[in-house]
Amino acid sequence: MLADEDPAASALIGSGLSSEVFLHGADRVLKLYREPSEPAAIENEFRATALAHERGLPAARPIALLKRNGRTGILFERLQGRTMLRHYAKNPLGMMVALRRLALIQHAMHAQNADGLPSQRERVRYDIQGARVPEAICEAALAALDRLPGGNALCHNDIHPGNVLCTPNGLALIDWQKAGAGCPAADVARTELMIRYGRLPTGRRGKADRLRGLAADWYVRCYRSASGLGRAEIRAWHLPLMVARLCARRTDKDAQILGVVDRLMKAA
Repeated sequence: MLADEDPAASALIGSGLSSEVFLHGADRVLKLYREPSEPAAIENEFRATALAHERGLPAARPIALLKRNGRTGILFERLQGRTMLRHYAKNPLGMMVALRRLALIQHAMHAQNADGLPSQRERVRYDIQGARVPEAICEAALAALDRLPGGNALCHNDIHPGNVLCTPNGLALIDWQKAGAGCPAADVARTELMIRYGRLPTGRRGKADRLRGLAADWYVRCYRSASGLGRAEIRAWHLPLMVARLCARRTDKDAQILGVVDRLMKAA
C-alpha cells in the first residue's frame, strides 16, 4: 500500500535514467521514479531489497512505498558512500580488489532462494521479443535461451560497478528492480557483460575503457573460484543477454552491442 508523502523539497543526491534519489532526513533517502513508471518493477524492487536485507545481504532496508507529487517512490535507509565506478575511477588496482569482494557477495546471494520473485528466464524472454533486431537473431536468441537452465536462486540481474556502493561497512548492492528467481550463471554473465560493454559516465572512458576486458575476465575468474561454475555455463548466456539488452531505449552502445551479437551468432 502506498502512503502519502509530504512534497516538501529535499536535496537531490543522485539521478539515473529511471529515477532520482533525494535526501529524506539524516538517515533516509527517497528514490522517486520518473514517469511513466513501471509499477510492477517498483514493487519488485521493494520486495527484492527487503528479501535481500532480511537474508543478511548488503542491501539498504526499504521502509515504505510512497507517493510524492504524483510520482511513486521507495523510502530507504541511507547508505553512505559513492559507487564503485566513481570510488575507484583513478585506482584500477583497488577496483580489481573490490571486484573480487563483489564476486563473493554475488556468490553468497545465489545461495538464497528468491521466494516470490519473478522468473529471470521469462524476463529475458520478454526482452528478447522486444529487441530491435532482425527476426533471425531474435529466433536464435530464443532458441539459445530454451537450452539454458532456469532456477530459484536469488539473482540481482543488474550487478555492475555503477550499482554497488562503497560504504564504511563494505560494498552494498542497490537498484534491485530487475531481481528475480533464476540461474546463477545468467546473473554472473550479465555482470560480466556490463563490466565489459556497459556505459561509462562522461569523462570515464579512455584508459578505463581499455581495462574493461581484463576486469570482466578477472570478475568471472573470482566468481568461478568461489562457486566452481564452469566458464562455458556462463558464456552460454551471452547471446540471449546481449540481444535482450537491445529492448531498452537506444544508446550510443547499440552499434557495439550489435557487433558483439553478430560475433556470437557466427561462433554459435
